[in-house]
Amino acid sequence: MAILSSLFKQTMLAGVALQLWLASLQDVGVSGSIQRRAESNVVRVLGYTPSKPAALVAAIVYIVCGLCFFYHVFRRRNYWALCLPIGSCAMGIGFILRVMLNNPDHQKRGPFVSEEILTACSPATFLAFNYIIHGRLLGRSMGKRHSYIPPNYVSWFFICSDVLTFIVQAAGTAMFTKTSTLNTGKTVFQVGVILQSASYYIFVIFYFLSWRSCRKEGIATGHEAWWKIYKLLGISSFFIIVRTIFRIAESCSDPGTSIRTREVYLYVFDTLPLFLAIVGYIFYWPGPYFERDSIADAVPMEKFSTSSV
Repeated sequence: MAILSSLFKQTMLAGVALQLWLASLQDVGVSGSIQRRAESNVVRVLGYTPSKPAALVAAIVYIVCGLCFFYHVFRRRNYWALCLPIGSCAMGIGFILRVMLNNPDHQKRGPFVSEEILTACSPATFLAFNYIIHGRLLGRSMGKRHSYIPPNYVSWFFICSDVLTFIVQAAGTAMFTKTSTLNTGKTVFQVGVILQSASYYIFVIFYFLSWRSCRKEGIATGHEAWWKIYKLLGISSFFIIVRTIFRIAESCSDPGTSIRTREVYLYVFDTLPLFLAIVGYIFYWPGPYFERDSIADAVPMEKFSTSSV
């Protein structure tokens, strides 16, 4: 089930991104005036000319992370986790395109829209990975009794939500470089960001409810191997929430404000938190931890006492 949900997620993201990218390339070269407007819109939408060194560092970091994740996936045959390395590498490719946008000759609609889709929407795969991890922890480590939603449906529910908000954000991004649809695109993108953030906040609530239920039951000692992954998931979620707050603030701010015109905010409150949200999985890959010290099949004391009577 988890493998199918992961493949479904990856196929949907790739398909939508390809369609929107192809749509963004339409009429790029129709006339010189249209091309010049597209070029001017790049800096106007961003509020600055992208920094080449910063984008290059970010590209290298995310691609290296992606390669490390690919190593874990294929070494352990954890194909259910493919969304994470694919998303990390896509993020890196987005920053490579951002390096190109430093050159006015490359500030064209196609590269710009592709860069925005990859850097703004690829993190949806990071969220999807956390959804899958939580579902597996409930089903294989903690026990289904600690979930308010059947674990088999946890990943599907939040991943479908993630795909929907990805489509909304990508559609809004594709409208950025046309003057006639610029404001509409910003509104659509803002709605997508808010919906994606709300979905993850709901997920975090379920995360804490599961933790409280497990601790209250009294079977887990707190020293089980899988607790490392559960705590790592919480740390990852913290940094993702930091990023979502920034994205909401950025999308709701007026053009010309410092949060929109100073690129440093993007790297400090978006790029860096996302890196911190996933880098821990390089050193503590979740796959081997799920069934170590599992209490999934343990019988709670109250049920054991009742059955004895």
